[in-house]
Order: sequence, then C-alpha cells, then structure tokens
Amino acid sequence: LFSFLLNSVFEELFYRVWLQTRLEVLLGTWPAIMLSSVLWAVWHMAIQGGDSADIAFSNVLVNQGVVGLFLGFLWAKYRNVWVLIIIHGLMNFPVQLVTGFF
Repeated sequence: LFSFLLNSVFEELFYRVWLQTRLEVLLGTWPAIMLSSVLWAVWHMAIQGGDSADIAFSNVLVNQGVVGLFLGFLWAKYRNVWVLIIIHGLMNFPVQLVTGFF
C-alpha cells in the first residue's frame, strides 16, 4: 500500500498534475510532456541505478521516458488523474509482487 501511494499517487500528482500542467502554460503541450517525462525518467535513475551513470540514464530514458510520454499524453488529453494512477499502479504491480517476496 505504501509503495502504491508513493509511486502511483504521488508521482502522478507531482509529475503530471502539478508539473506538466504548469509547463504546458509556459511551453505548450508537447514540450511540457517531453520535459516532464525526462524529469520523471531521471527520478527513476536514482531508484533503479545501474552499472554506470550513462547506462542507467539511457535505461531510464528509454523505459520510463516512453511511459512518461504515454502518461503525459493521457493527462493532456483527458485530465483524469485516476486513470493515470490506475495505469501507473498496474504497471508497478508485478515489480511490487516480486519485491514483496524478498
């Protein structure tokens, strides 16, 4: 439950609802989606780590960056945070199950 709240709820509230919405006013929709996606990916770099900084950055930019673009697009189009929270939670669910066993 704690992991769900931290990852799904707080990340979506911060990166999409708060940050992306403000960046849309300043930069426009797609630049805001791209910038918030990159920032969200960099946040995951600290969580996931890697062998070296360049490999870790490349990994999160591809994986979380693409997911961030998708979630950012959904936020820009529908403005429904509950859909984002559910999608984000479902994407994290297999990882939470595995880590819960160890």
